[in-house]
Amino acid sequence: MKLPEKTKGTCLSRIQTISGINQKGVSRIARYVLTHPEEAVSLTISELAEKIGTSIASVSRFCTRLGQDNYRAFQMDLTASLANSPSTVSDIFRPTDRPSTIIKRVFEINRQGLADTEKLLEHETLISVAKLIIRAKRVLLFGIGGSALIARLGALRFEALGITALAITDAYEGLLALASVTSDDVVFGISHTGRSALIIKLLKLGQAKGSRTVGITNYVDSPLAELSEFALLTSFRERRINAAVSSSRIAKMCIL
Repeated sequence: MKLPEKTKGTCLSRIQTISGINQKGVSRIARYVLTHPEEAVSLTISELAEKIGTSIASVSRFCTRLGQDNYRAFQMDLTASLANSPSTVSDIFRPTDRPSTIIKRVFEINRQGLADTEKLLEHETLISVAKLIIRAKRVLLFGIGGSALIARLGALRFEALGITALAITDAYEGLLALASVTSDDVVFGISHTGRSALIIKLLKLGQAKGSRTVGITNYVDSPLAELSEFALLTSFRERRINAAVSSSRIAKMCIL
């Protein structure tokens, strides 16, 4: 899946969606640019490659993965992104931080994540998914671990609108639900990393039965995003995965 190029100034948000993929070169470049965006803007492609310890070809592929035609286009979009988000919020908490500082930073991290998520969301995709839900016989929401709560809350919200919805939070329950799934059903897979083997397996089973599939994840190149017919992305760039999972729940609920 490739992100649309029409949205300008979302470079930092886009980079977050590929920063967790299991390719050392790509993730290393992504982490560097997210940590030093102001410096990356002023570096040539060869200087950036040397700083990171990678090749010019790898940087070029990185730009292409972001949906940019070349390195220059990447730098322009990064510049616009910095202008739109002049003060990137740090997710580092230190023992010396004052309680008031910690409280303020927690809210800032969540505000920034929601703003970044809104920039990445394709309205056409969101509208298409909404239409599927309205026409669906049932909506099944698969989520385990930290995503189980989102599945339950999502099902409750849909039920309140008169839509038949079911939250699936374990493997056995999922297999039972999928036994009767049809092309009239919509199946959601919810996973922050997009790499939950169980969620991916359940979505594949749903697809085999003809159901429409929707993935909600933080990473565009994750197996869940690639597998889903429709992928809806959150954007949280916390370095600590548990904190990012926790914060991104708010964005997932906004999407639902």
